[in-house]
Amino acid sequence: MSQWIYKTFFASFILMNSHVTLAKNSVKPAAYEVDVKAEVLGQVGQVKIQREFCNTDGYDCDYVLYDGKGQRQILIEDWSRTANVYQFSPKLMGFLFGATGSGHILTVINDQNQQKQYADFKAMNDAQNCMVTHERGLKNMPDSLVFYSVPDFRVRLVLNDKVPQFKGFSYPLTAYFEDNGDFSFNFDNGKSGEDGQQDVIIQNPCQANYRIVMD
Repeated sequence: MSQWIYKTFFASFILMNSHVTLAKNSVKPAAYEVDVKAEVLGQVGQVKIQREFCNTDGYDCDYVLYDGKGQRQILIEDWSRTANVYQFSPKLMGFLFGATGSGHILTVINDQNQQKQYADFKAMNDAQNCMVTHERGLKNMPDSLVFYSVPDFRVRLVLNDKVPQFKGFSYPLTAYFEDNGDFSFNFDNGKSGEDGQQDVIIQNPCQANYRIVMD
């Protein structure tokens, strides 16, 4: 549902209600200043992501990717909101950034610095083997919740308005993994009053024996 992107990272949409400074020249093969306090957050082969040049409070930081050829790619600058690196396998990692109340973007990067982007990331379970996104503009499909197994990133489940139980679904009001591994979300089903929100639990998400529980 996404395509590999080579070398250059580009945010596919603007994060609302948050200040984002993306690099104007994201790939810098020339000489650059080195931060001796830089922290390596993740590495696959010779490709690594570092947190650099944080302010005195340690909040506003640059997140930078280095490849095996010494090229430096700034993923995001002066960032104080959510920024996480997932180490999926020795050859695959992910960089997630976003802000509460707005969208999150996950970029998956392999040891050849091939990059694949998932916009409107919703949640990853603690075991890091199941991920959920909200996706728009899918071919012949309405807005959907898409469940991916990790680290192969295969689509395991798609929920949208075409599924009989989800008539009226367009966007989840809440979306998160519970401590027991279940995925919980709710949505506005168009009805009035207390019946206007539908609560849903997906048991065993990203597995063949998943189960949908609705109240």
